[in-house]
Amino acid sequence: MTKRALAGLSLAITFLFAPISASAADWYRAETEHFIVYAEDSETDTREFAQDLERLDEVLSILTGVAMDEELPESSKVSVFRFGETSDMSVLLAGNRNTGVGGFFIGRANGSVAFVPRQRNKRRERSAREAMDTDMMLDPKATLFHEYVHYFMFQHRDAPYPLWYSEGFAELFSNLEFNEDNFVIGEVPPWRSASLATIPIDLEKTFDPPRSENGREAIGRRYAHGWLIASHLNLNAERRGQMGEYMVAIGEGADPMEAAERAFGDLEVLRQELEDFRRGAARTLRVPYAVNADPAVDIRRLSADEEARMDLMIKSKRGVDEEGAARLVSEARALVQQYPSSAPVLLAATEAEFDARNYDEAEQLAQRVLELDPDSTDAANYYADAALRRSYQDPSQLEVARSRFAAANRMETDHAYPLYGYYLTYLFDDEPVPDQAKMALEASFRYAPFDDTVRRTLVHMLLEEDRAAEARVVGASYLTGNGGFACLMRKKFAEFEAGDREGLLEDLRPDHPGEYKDEAARDAEQEEYEAEVEAYGCDED
Repeated sequence: MTKRALAGLSLAITFLFAPISASAADWYRAETEHFIVYAEDSETDTREFAQDLERLDEVLSILTGVAMDEELPESSKVSVFRFGETSDMSVLLAGNRNTGVGGFFIGRANGSVAFVPRQRNKRRERSAREAMDTDMMLDPKATLFHEYVHYFMFQHRDAPYPLWYSEGFAELFSNLEFNEDNFVIGEVPPWRSASLATIPIDLEKTFDPPRSENGREAIGRRYAHGWLIASHLNLNAERRGQMGEYMVAIGEGADPMEAAERAFGDLEVLRQELEDFRRGAARTLRVPYAVNADPAVDIRRLSADEEARMDLMIKSKRGVDEEGAARLVSEARALVQQYPSSAPVLLAATEAEFDARNYDEAEQLAQRVLELDPDSTDAANYYADAALRRSYQDPSQLEVARSRFAAANRMETDHAYPLYGYYLTYLFDDEPVPDQAKMALEASFRYAPFDDTVRRTLVHMLLEEDRAAEARVVGASYLTGNGGFACLMRKKFAEFEAGDREGLLEDLRPDHPGEYKDEAARDAEQEEYEAEVEAYGCDED
């Protein structure tokens, strides 16, 4: 199986390059306990938005039982970019204004990011039908709330939840109502009301969906009916705790319908309860805040140099293709000429040069940032990563990269990325990987379980050590579901446990990040993967 299929699972997505309309004016930076918000907005609205995000984290902690004083790395803070209209998110994501994307989220070990518009698209004249459609659209903040729930669950409650529950649980938090001293959860998301009203409840198609089904009804069952069931299981005291029983059954090898019957009892009774629920009033829960005071926010307006680099920063953080990376280099170099002593500008330029695979230039810029800001872990990571990338052609650079990642780790000991990079410097060397590097990778996963690249690398390491049972736990999300990839992973895990180790180890071994593959090579890998899926009989699974 090719690595390309696995790379498609990663949350660190690379998108097409496209211009965006973010301007360099009235930008604010607001930092809370769990978020850093960059907003092109008023100071008051930026503060309130940051506080709402912090309240969301509090709500999730209360309802999932996560200790609110649980310490997380500083690097786990999500950077949220809030600007423009909904159409700007479509431009940023796909290069055009008509995708209907309301915002998106990318979880990465070297910095998770989210993009959300300040407002919906403005239209001077709208018909009554258009106005109604707009009211039913997913709210931009709801998109961010939904995606942050996924990130939170990876961070605190990592488990291979079925898609209907994962999406339904996230929908449950998408339209929280924040009051002065309490929050309300459970109101019907208006953007799901049409699916709730028109799509019949079919628990078998929800719990065990056919692989080929991917139309309106399948999406409605995943999100709208997922919300209905997640609400029923979490807000109904008689059903609370049953989802845990369901996951235990899945972990013991039960198929989805068997697990559902074991956990939920008579499924016809459950179906009728859900019918009554969707036809009746929403089951809401009003809960007082754990902390009465407003969440603390450190807010300031960006300086001129910080504002100037926002457009470049947004495009880089979203991710660029080869053409986009080359264009950003020109923009970055012009900014460096304008602000040669600005650490924020130089850091943004470092990322642009790095994305364009100009590793010498990225390394030099990273050194300049560290001279201006010796505490910049981001600059230290690029400084180390440049050497790691060059090691594909020059293996002597592995030792250089190792020393630099160790230095970055000393700057911020609980940052996931230096630990991950440190492990890779041994994995791509000819010598056996020492225990110290293995422990570094395990620590990296603890800090960044939301990064699929780190997860995959850990599964590979566990398999190399014949710790297949642990590898199954860490890689459980690869083994669940009806898709061809999950089918292939299940069969290759079975082969591994029967003594045929090489196929699975080869599939899961990370690519060297410095290796470049052109479009023809990537297409060839995809064809190889599709042929293997067919050969294993997984194309019909």
